[in-house]
Amino acid sequence: MPIFKPSQIVRSIYDIDGDALQRAGIKGIILNWSNTLIPKNSPSASDSMKEWLKDFKSRYAIKLIIVSNSKPPLQGNELVNEIPALFEASKPKKKAFMAALDVIGTQKKETAVVGNGIITDLWAGNRLGMYTIFVSPSWTKPWFIGAIKLLVVKALRV
Repeated sequence: MPIFKPSQIVRSIYDIDGDALQRAGIKGIILNWSNTLIPKNSPSASDSMKEWLKDFKSRYAIKLIIVSNSKPPLQGNELVNEIPALFEASKPKKKAFMAALDVIGTQKKETAVVGNGIITDLWAGNRLGMYTIFVSPSWTKPWFIGAIKLLVVKALRV
């Protein structure tokens, strides 16, 4: 498998198919924080994101963890209270991902990495043998940077 080729590309985290992940043997998901769960520099997740995560957690036997290079959000952020999180994780270092696996109790082959970073999410997850899902960085400003990232990922999918 090419090192930058995602297992799957979705336009939004809302497009992730939990049933398909369970059929593929996925038991845990490592989620990127900034530009995946919340817009960059946003203080908290939207109500629709909170609802999606609540629904996902109740419908699927898949454990979730946030792993991010961002600083921890301010106190009172509901998502961080409900999902384990590792901030300032130094992705793409293996140590960050191995720590996440320890927290959620899954193996590499049964864990997916979801994010918008070509190096910090795709490359890191692929080199560890994880299932990777590239989320189109729709919140990226200026918008054309997100479009360029998506084109690069599609070009590298050979």
